Amino acid sequence: MVVLVVDDEDTIVQLLSDILSDEGLEVETALDGRIALKKLRGGLRPGLMISDVMMPGLDGWGLYRALRYELELGSIGVILMSAGRNRPQHLDDPATRFITKPFDVADVLEAVEELRPH
Repeated sequence: MVVLVVDDEDTIVQLLSDILSDEGLEVETALDGRIALKKLRGGLRPGLMISDVMMPGLDGWGLYRALRYELELGSIGVILMSAGRNRPQHLDDPATRFITKPFDVADVLEAVEELRPH
């Protein structure tokens, strides 16, 4: 399975890439939402996307909305991450999880397993 990792912090992208690769997953990366959306519009169909919420340009919420409503990719699991402590009230998508930063690796892997296509 391919996982698309999107974050404007290169160290986070590299850390998540290493963790997911160690789990046997293929990782595609993007350093901002615009790059990720370009890859998705170009035909990339990951089984899962992990995205930071707070990014310059196209933020994680904008990317999420484009994934769900513009590209109509409701089957792709999404993990949104943010340093904000409160889980968004309006996040009722069963194929989406919210994880606060700094994140615990075990929480990320648990969310990946929950959302992974079987």
